[in-house]
Formats: sequence, C-alpha cells, structure tokens
Amino acid sequence: MKNNDSEKETETSNLVENMAKSISRRRFLTVSGVAALSAVAVACGSSESSDTTVAAPSTDAPVAEEEIGGEITLWAWGAGLEGDKTKERIAYFNSKYPNVKVNWEPLAKNGYEEYPALLARFASGNAPDVMRVLNFQPTQLVAEGDALLALDDFIAADPDIDMADFLAPTVLGGQVNGKQYGMPDNTEPYVIYYNKDAFAAAGLEDPQVLFGQGKWDQASFESSINALMSKGGMKFGLAFEAWNYDTFCFMGGGTVLDSDQKPTIDQGASPQMLDFFAKLVKDGKSPSPVVGGGAQLEAFRNGEVGMYLMGPWWYGALAGTTKFKYDVTGLPSFNGVRAGKLELGSLAISSASKNPKAAWAYVKTVTDTEGLKIWSAVATPTRRSALQAAGFNDEQWKKDAVAMVEAGTFTPFTTKGSAVDTAVSAALDNLWAGKSTAAAATADAVKRLTEALGN
Repeated sequence: MKNNDSEKETETSNLVENMAKSISRRRFLTVSGVAALSAVAVACGSSESSDTTVAAPSTDAPVAEEEIGGEITLWAWGAGLEGDKTKERIAYFNSKYPNVKVNWEPLAKNGYEEYPALLARFASGNAPDVMRVLNFQPTQLVAEGDALLALDDFIAADPDIDMADFLAPTVLGGQVNGKQYGMPDNTEPYVIYYNKDAFAAAGLEDPQVLFGQGKWDQASFESSINALMSKGGMKFGLAFEAWNYDTFCFMGGGTVLDSDQKPTIDQGASPQMLDFFAKLVKDGKSPSPVVGGGAQLEAFRNGEVGMYLMGPWWYGALAGTTKFKYDVTGLPSFNGVRAGKLELGSLAISSASKNPKAAWAYVKTVTDTEGLKIWSAVATPTRRSALQAAGFNDEQWKKDAVAMVEAGTFTPFTTKGSAVDTAVSAALDNLWAGKSTAAAATADAVKRLTEALGN
C-alpha cells in the first residue's frame, strides 16, 4: 500500500505496517487441511466477493417510531453460511428500518487478518459505519484516536435495550475504560470434543454426564486420557494447540496479566497448568501442540485422538466426516475451578460515521433476540433470550458450551494488539519442546511481557 508520491498514503501504509502485528490467534486458521472448513466457522469467514449492497427489500412492514433513513456501510465476514445469515440479518433490519440501505462489504479473510486494512480505512478517513470487532480491537481502536463511538447514551435512551439479558462476560468484552463501545454479538468458549465410541470401548463414563454432575475434573480427565490410549484404541488421549496457553492457565484459576496489565503468568496456578499439558506431550499422550489453529481437527476426525480441546465452531464441520460418534462438553475443572477462555466479537460504530442514528439502529436490531437467533446458526448467541429462542437450552452440548461462556474469561486487552500472545508463545516454545520447565518458561514469559508492554 505504499505510495511515496502521497504523504497521506505513506502515513496510512506506516500505520498498517505497525499494526500488522496485531493479527492474533485466528491467523493460524489458514493452515492447510482446515481451509476447506473455514466457511462454516464463525472465526474463519472469507469471501471472494466485492462490495455488496443489500438494498431495503420491498415490504409493507411499518416504519420505526423515529423515521431513520440514508445509507450505512457494514464491514463483516461474508462467506458460506455466515454470508447467508448476514444477508438474513440485514433483511430483518430492513423489515424494521426500510428506508436505510446497508452497503455490506464482505471481508476477504477473517477479522484478524483484515484488521490492518480496517486501520487503513480509519487512517484515510473512510471508516465503515458499522464493523465487527474482536477481542483486543475495541481497546486498540479507542486508544488510536477514539476511533469508535461510545454507545452508552444510545443504550440509556432506548427502553428496549436490556443489557442484563446479555451474558455478563460478553458485555465486558465490548467495554473500554468502563464505557460500552461494542454490542455483544458473538462469543465462543473453549470446549472438549470427544470420541463417544472410544469412550464406550474404554468403559468410561460419558464426559457430558460427568460435567453435569460436577465430576468432570482433573482426575477424571487424566484417567480418561490414559484409558483411551490403553483400552479405547487411541494413539493419543488428547490433542490441543500451543496458542491456547491462556485457556490452560484459566482452567486451574490462573491468569496471564492482572487488571493493571502486570504479568502474572508465573504465579498461582498458571505454571502448574502449563506443566500438566506439557507433561502430556512429553509422555506421548498428546501430539505436538506447536501447530496452526484447527490443525488437530484432522487427527480427531481420523480417530487418532480421543479428545480435542477447541472452540465449538467445528461441531457442524465434523458432521458426516467421521466413522465414529462424537460429542462436545465443557472443559474439566482443575483446583475446583471451572473456567476457560472466551473468543469475543462485538458490533461497533465508527466515531466518524455520517449516519450514526442508522448505524445504531442496525447494531441494536441485529443484536436483539431475533437478530441473534438468526446468527445462532454460526455462533453462540450472547443473549439469554436468544439462547432460549434458538434452542440452546434443548441440546446438551450447547448447554455445556453456554455454561463455559458463563464461566469464561479473557486476558485483559491491551493497546499492543497481539503483543501478549507473541511474547508468551515465544517463551513457551521450549516448554512444548521438552527443553524447559514451566517455572523457567513462565519466568521468561514475564520478562518478554514486561518488555513488550513497556511495563
């Protein structure tokens, strides 16, 4: 994007280059072997389409109480099922606001890989009105010149908005410095996929039953891994991926950073949890976790591993591709703690939007109960009412996933994008390779984190 003949474009290019490091974990989802599944995973949407304008459909639906019209630009994922559901949500919005034209720009890649391009849009003064923002992105965009519009006044003035209907962790994920910059739109916890046939062959109790009874803990988890390998015919008991290091810490009650963004990964349960997972690799009970995100899905699909720690977005992708029965349940508890990482997505509005009323109308409508029910085909709804409407309370694996949302957490977001992930991942490389202890690796992580965050 560099252009030495244009000072503005050079400035934009520099910004993009500086922020490119912000691309986070989901960049790994482009590895070979999982790309064909990316269209069905909410974290991996892609599209070959150019800008798509979805005009207000012909409808006799009543105009909203306050006449709102004009155009807005929407920046969001756009391939496969996600694209179909985005169109459906736009149509739902237009049934309430028929005078607003939504110019939808489907992303060509996922929301992390497209992030530098979004920053360039802001830098050039051409930001979209509404955009999907993920994890650390609201924090960073607010820090970069208040690029997002605070939604608190809109929320307070709208009697139809009940923030208590949203799952609490998803509300916090859209806040920066106590202000709401994103309406909760998408959340995915981390869960355990398991081979039901292998569990039965090993004489093990179903993990969903144990989870519901509060007995899915370290002891039952570890014994299941051993039995799957000795009696269930599995090459490995569990597969996981190294970039999920924070999930492991959270499972036992550990942390990576505290609320002041000071490193804590070397304290409490974090070293213990990292040591537990590293020992599985060392003992041959888990394959090497130093692989791209989603890479272990093939090992699970092929019947090489009995369990796989990952988000629930792959559940549907496995349908019809395995020779065994599989299911999903929550993460096991360690140290009496049930916890796990959340991937968070919100809908935000540019502070430079030329049509903020229409943008807000869109955001509040597609995140209401019906809007999130539509989106439930590709993601876990963030509203309790939408969970009920979408039938999440009727399917056990989905109920277990929701339980992990309610028990979910995330490392405090920083203005440095993926600096935390980069620093910790580098420090833990020797741990996964069996060349370092968890204590030494986490001490190194503290040093790297301190330097990366300027603490």
